[in-house]
Amino acid sequence: MNSVRDKKLNISADSLQTNRISNGVKKIAAFLIPFLIPLSVVAAETCRPGSLCNPLGFSTLYEFLIAILNVVIYIAFPAIVLFLVWIGFKFVTAQGNAEELKKVRGYFLWAIVGALLVLGARVLATAIQATVEQLR
Repeated sequence: MNSVRDKKLNISADSLQTNRISNGVKKIAAFLIPFLIPLSVVAAETCRPGSLCNPLGFSTLYEFLIAILNVVIYIAFPAIVLFLVWIGFKFVTAQGNAEELKKVRGYFLWAIVGALLVLGARVLATAIQATVEQLR
């Protein structure tokens, strides 16, 4: 009898977890859509009837990548700042607890690594573009 009840509880817990994930994805999508609308406005281009048009409105791959990187930076930079503030709060609330401080130091390390990756992506794209231009 208990095994049937346990299975029902596991199924309901699994469905609850699935609903939470689904709701999280919906919230993330609702958050990201307003940031992606400017790309569609930039992409709007008038086209002559009967001709093949560029739907994105970018003439080079570099311009397209820079536009995407700008949107990513626009979204990620405030998130990084908020995450660093949260990490600072966690440092203060750790109150000398060695385990908690170790965990928070790990958060801080990965927040800095993420920030460097996001902000360094534009530099990397520019360096690759300069190398390709030099090879031409």
